[in-house]
Amino acid sequence: MGKIVLCWFTWCFMHSFLISTWLTDHLQNLLGEKFACYRLCFNIISILALIPAIWYQLSFEQTVLFQWNGLWRIPQVCLMLFGSYMFYIGRKRYDMPFFLGTRQLRSYLAGKPADPLPFHADYRGGVRHPWYSGSIAMVLASGTLTDITLASKSVLISYLIIGTFLEERKLIKEYGQPYRQYQKELPMLFPWQHFLFGKSKIQSA
Repeated sequence: MGKIVLCWFTWCFMHSFLISTWLTDHLQNLLGEKFACYRLCFNIISILALIPAIWYQLSFEQTVLFQWNGLWRIPQVCLMLFGSYMFYIGRKRYDMPFFLGTRQLRSYLAGKPADPLPFHADYRGGVRHPWYSGSIAMVLASGTLTDITLASKSVLISYLIIGTFLEERKLIKEYGQPYRQYQKELPMLFPWQHFLFGKSKIQSA
């Protein structure tokens, strides 16, 4: 189990380091206009790096600890629906070409600088980070729980939570007071205000 923890910790560390402000600032100074290609390269590297991590995990014999059987299917389906909804909301809220890096690449090839994304408060989904929230739900609900997947799920969920806080720090640094106000109006990961107050109450905060 320790090897699996180390495997996924390595992937999480690599993923976080490659997108860290420290590295991206240095690369931007080093590469200049060519830095426009970095976001797309980062996404490709992150996805490709998942292949050996998953392959390594599947190479282990596993002991089943828990299965989503019987009535347990209900919370599993609820988690999957919630996760799917959060991914859908994230796709609506975020600039996908910018997130993927294709918009920056097109701007670079056209000889134009890529404009930074402006911040605007978005209340859809009831959380500030729908993709992080949806990912946590999907990790919890996916597959049979074994001694091996327990280790990988623990690392990934911990990473997603820590990553959310790191993203918050980056957004505060980038947008300042408008984002601090947004923090006061909307929860970070779980849309509890939707359940207690309803959508209209949140938007009028």
